[in-house]
Amino acid sequence: MRGYIALTTVIILIPLLLLTGIDSLYNNISFLVVGKMNYDYQSLETNSQSCLEEIIYRIKRARTFTGVIKLEEDEWECNTTVTDKEGEDGVKIIDMLATDNNGITIHHRKELNINTDPFELRNI
Repeated sequence: MRGYIALTTVIILIPLLLLTGIDSLYNNISFLVVGKMNYDYQSLETNSQSCLEEIIYRIKRARTFTGVIKLEEDEWECNTTVTDKEGEDGVKIIDMLATDNNGITIHHRKELNINTDPFELRNI
């Protein structure tokens, strides 16, 4: 009789332990995927800020600049359109779209006032 109880206990515990291990593995893989996605997003955010700095530098060198600028690197690219804001002299609209090889896209729309020193940059 004791053998049946021990065998029944083993038969019940092995699937429970197996399910616990699979659940733990699934949770760890999920955390790794989320961490990688967050890293990729933060990297692209940093690159998009570099792109914005480059645009502002170009506007600082040529204050009448308007047009499209495309910056490309190995793993990301940034397409930016600079236009004058209608009705306000010295105010530019910067519309920037940064994408990377992982399919992540970041869109920034900023207003740059070049009448002030230093320039004023606002989200719109």
